[in-house]
Amino acid sequence: MFCADYISSFIFHGLLSLGIIHNQQVQNVKTVENTFAFPVFLGSLAGFLGAASVFPFDFVRRGVIQGKIQFRHSLSTVPYSGVFFGLYFCFRGEKTSSQVPWALASAASACLAEIPFDKAKQAMMGSRRTMLMMNGMYIPFGALMLVMYDKALINYRNKIKSKTDS
Repeated sequence: MFCADYISSFIFHGLLSLGIIHNQQVQNVKTVENTFAFPVFLGSLAGFLGAASVFPFDFVRRGVIQGKIQFRHSLSTVPYSGVFFGLYFCFRGEKTSSQVPWALASAASACLAEIPFDKAKQAMMGSRRTMLMMNGMYIPFGALMLVMYDKALINYRNKIKSKTDS
């Protein structure tokens, strides 16, 4: 995943999460949100929306992939975001001691999930092995971003909850 894909998937995940937070009083939302598949679906949807929003401006892939670039070339963001957000939000707790290991595990797993689908990165790096090593360098950064993002969501959710309780 390239930087714009990464940022846009975070933005869309945040927007979708804010919509869910504001609809917490609806029983159907609470029921669906607590299922295993929901965080994976939400992450995948955020990745799809991120890829769709970045696609018209994706000059990196256009310069690297030979022939006509199609939207499917941008879809490596979908498995990455699905695993990245899905795995993390399925299993993490609200304490940092739980968040950090799950953030590292989800960032590493997301890097692995992306490798078979990212043809542009493979073309730039030459082999999947090199791609794996380069993706591995981003794991600590991705984990850090995920924990900070989660802390912001938890704080926002608690503020909304305290307003509705009072």
